[in-house]
Amino acid sequence: MKGFEVIFMAPRSRRPYATSVLDTIAELAREQGIERSTRQTDAEGTSGAGHTHAAHFFGPMAEPEELMFVLDGGAADALIRSVEDRELPVFCLRRAVDYWAFGDL
Repeated sequence: MKGFEVIFMAPRSRRPYATSVLDTIAELAREQGIERSTRQTDAEGTSGAGHTHAAHFFGPMAEPEELMFVLDGGAADALIRSVEDRELPVFCLRRAVDYWAFGDL
């Protein structure tokens, strides 16, 4: 199948509301019926402003995290648009992918 990999990246400490920005995005996705995602913590990242984010520098809250979805075009557009509408402070990557699902998922 053809679709898009959509990855949102932010430090764990980024909290525009009571929850982290990636938790907020995960909730937006669930509200849109998107149930599958992958979340990972990275060792280190550098922001566009040149700030380094890493657990070993400032503690675990500074760890960079990624929240990734594989979606069809309409779902990818809708999720990105809702994040943009809320003006959430997050970096987003969207790239075309081919994907398969095998067995009973």
